[in-house]
Amino acid sequence: MQQDPFLDNEQTGDSEELIFVGFWPRALALLLDSLIVGIPIAIANIYNLLILKSFLFFVLISMISIAYKPLMEGIYGATLGKMSMGMKVVDYNGEAINAAQAILRSVFTIGQSFFTIPVYWFVFNDLDLMELTNYFELSLQMAASYPILNVISGVSTLILFIETLTLLMDPPYWRSLHDRIAKTYVIEK
Repeated sequence: MQQDPFLDNEQTGDSEELIFVGFWPRALALLLDSLIVGIPIAIANIYNLLILKSFLFFVLISMISIAYKPLMEGIYGATLGKMSMGMKVVDYNGEAINAAQAILRSVFTIGQSFFTIPVYWFVFNDLDLMELTNYFELSLQMAASYPILNVISGVSTLILFIETLTLLMDPPYWRSLHDRIAKTYVIEK
């Protein structure tokens, strides 16, 4: 295994050399996950906002969205997008990650949800908003009535930018900020 300058020599073993996955394959795996999981979640959320109008269904959808990545990476070592690209997530010793590391890799998504879900409680209890049946009109009215959603979105975009920068600035290990927090690598299987 290659020596990571951020690790003590005693933390790394003399196991086989890891092949670290760079930016573009990881971006493609993220795109695949967005197509496989993100689009169905978005469609369910839109349907819920326009037709069902159920806060409990929103929470259920949010929990599925939050749990997808940590469960897949914790149990299988990869999301469906990573699996299809021949990748897996490992710890700094090249071993399978544990549950805590899987959760830490999703810390920003989990954090965003903890701020967003309470705001949506107010959205689903706003009778004026719940009368709207046009998604674009509803989106504009939500943004006007609950500007904190725009702030959360802006902070999420900033975090994504920082995540991308840290990933691009870390060859040959290609660790993003969440990889550093969880002490993980994304490698070729």
